[in-house]
Amino acid sequence: MRVLSTPNPRATDGSRTRAGRRLDLDVVRGLAIVLALGWHFSRERSGNAVLDALTWPGHSFGWAGVDLFFVLSGFLLGRLVLTEQARTGRFDGRRFTARRVLKLWPVLYVFLAVQALAGPEPWTSYLWQNALHVQNYAGTSLTHLWSLAVEEHFYLGLALLFPLFARRRGSPRLLAALLVGILVAALALRVWGVMHGVSDVRLQWRTHFRVDSIAAGVLLALVSVHWPERFEQLRRCRWVLLGVLAAGTVHLVTVGKQGAVGSTVGFTVAYLTAAALLLLIYRAAWVARARWIAEPMALLGRYSYGIYIWHIFAAAVALDLLPVWDSESTSAGAQAMKYGAAIAVGVLATVAVEKPMLRLRDRLVPTEDRAVQNPAVRHDEAKRHATEAPRPLAVRQERPVRAAA
Repeated sequence: MRVLSTPNPRATDGSRTRAGRRLDLDVVRGLAIVLALGWHFSRERSGNAVLDALTWPGHSFGWAGVDLFFVLSGFLLGRLVLTEQARTGRFDGRRFTARRVLKLWPVLYVFLAVQALAGPEPWTSYLWQNALHVQNYAGTSLTHLWSLAVEEHFYLGLALLFPLFARRRGSPRLLAALLVGILVAALALRVWGVMHGVSDVRLQWRTHFRVDSIAAGVLLALVSVHWPERFEQLRRCRWVLLGVLAAGTVHLVTVGKQGAVGSTVGFTVAYLTAAALLLLIYRAAWVARARWIAEPMALLGRYSYGIYIWHIFAAAVALDLLPVWDSESTSAGAQAMKYGAAIAVGVLATVAVEKPMLRLRDRLVPTEDRAVQNPAVRHDEAKRHATEAPRPLAVRQERPVRAAA
């Protein structure tokens, strides 16, 4: 049996990491946040040709930026989970959950606290819904936060069910079949929903309708970990991936997410298009060569979570404080102000809240490989898992991706 090698702090394809991050993956995050910002800030054209050209993707299909986040999140966390299981024969769901909580909750709950103190919406319309991560079912006036609930639900299920799968020595083929089943089931549920009059908003928000985008990312992770040769073959099919990306983009622009087709097949097309884009960027040599555009996009990606949480509120406050434009203005100046405020506040939230909490997380709940280097932790882990020592699944050697998870 071959065991996965220890992660290298430098990427082997020229995409050097920065503080444990990969340039190519941050580029994907940057593209996703640019799409999301464009969808919320540039729904109407500004009249400025340059700004309208730059924001055209977000204006046309920026809603699909969430699906790009979903696929990337599923891929990265899927690799972490599957790599741990392949190396050790088990998966620590409690450590996984604690690390996700300390990454995602601080920025979110600080945002909710500020909203409760200074926000324009009554707290009863969003606070308990988002605090309990049921906003995509219970409804929320902070509508952009629905996607966080989908991720929380998926990873809660992963933390609860995957340890059982690992203990029972489930095979990669069985897991692949389960993931494909999720892809088919979610699409079937959306079709059922359209046939029974479920609203477009519910079809977009609710976890059982949208979990397939994250499952698609986990499926890619499964192939990359357990069948790396096939994954590399898939990644090298650049013309096919470009074709999927082009055809998917045309569909997203012309059909969108509304109507019987858009709210069913449209979301499937969105995650397939996102997967093609991820495969074209992941470990691609051109990313390192095109640093003039990759670095700025990756910089946005490093702060994407804070930007996404705060962007609508930050833009509204900026326009209120500088009453040159009203809140409904679509002029180039107003749009530029919205983008600038969103990015500035998102960076501040990342630096002031997220990064300190990540450092605390790494001390309190280190990753599995760092934890076993600590003798006290290693002894405790050995006692806790003495009665469960399943055989690790055989997997070919490949460097796992280091992700900020």
